[in-house]
Amino acid sequence: MNEKLNPGGLPTIRKKYTPAFKAECVRQVAAGTRQTDVARAQGISPALLGRWQRQALEQAVPSSAERDEIKRLRAELKRVEMERDILKKVVTIFSQLPQS
Repeated sequence: MNEKLNPGGLPTIRKKYTPAFKAECVRQVAAGTRQTDVARAQGISPALLGRWQRQALEQAVPSSAERDEIKRLRAELKRVEMERDILKKVVTIFSQLPQS
């Protein structure tokens, strides 16, 4: 029996919070509201809110595979932009040639 008992002798029930609720609490803190104020208003502990903030930060930082993909996509974008600029110049040159 792994249930924890509260002071009244009843089993403690863990609350489950939706990802949307967690994200909204973290967003409020990121917007400038104090962590303790958000926690108090939502009826959660400041430590729990702090944990949600750390988890959100970890998810926001790209992994090494994502960084590699970002680097590859930026290089490809640079190449495609260069091709586009060359084509623009070619169109300009050919549109200015005297027509015989």
